[in-house]
Amino acid sequence: MSNQHFHVITGASGSGKSTLIAALGELGYSTVPEAALAFMREQLGCNGKTLPITDRTAFMEAVLARSIQDYEVAKSLQTPVFFDRGIPEWLRLLNSSESNCQVAAQCRYARTVFVAEPWPEIYVRDHERTHSFDRAAKSYVPTIAAYVQSGYETCVLPKVSVQERVAFILAQVGAGAQQIAAADRHPATRTVGG
Repeated sequence: MSNQHFHVITGASGSGKSTLIAALGELGYSTVPEAALAFMREQLGCNGKTLPITDRTAFMEAVLARSIQDYEVAKSLQTPVFFDRGIPEWLRLLNSSESNCQVAAQCRYARTVFVAEPWPEIYVRDHERTHSFDRAAKSYVPTIAAYVQSGYETCVLPKVSVQERVAFILAQVGAGAQQIAAADRHPATRTVGG
């Protein structure tokens, strides 16, 4: 069963997804950071060995498990909840066990997934994003295909300012002033893993 209040923002690496999630969080909306990035930062922080360059399969299994856990925790957050990436794209990178697929099938998001296309003008390489823009863009099509194959529709985000993207998403999900006012009345922390 889909959770119509759980909204995924996905797309190309370096296309502004995390910045958009942060902007939604700053407005008081509930957000869930990207599981892969969060897990990788933890592993690097404790000199862990479960990294994509050392054991890609173990890393992706851990990311999938984290995503499922984040989904469950998000059920206790004020809605709407915005996710930086979602379970379908992690499943595509694994030969997932039947049990993982069954659990993931129960972790459904809103039918429409927001998609950030490759955007070379804002793409920046840093200590975490070391690959080239071309490599980041190459993963875009299979990432989006994972959602389509899982029965989701896509809504491409316009290439505009962060504030305009936020307004676009909020208009699409029917949020707005009422949700912001509700968030102001309930100032609890609204980020999974934060």
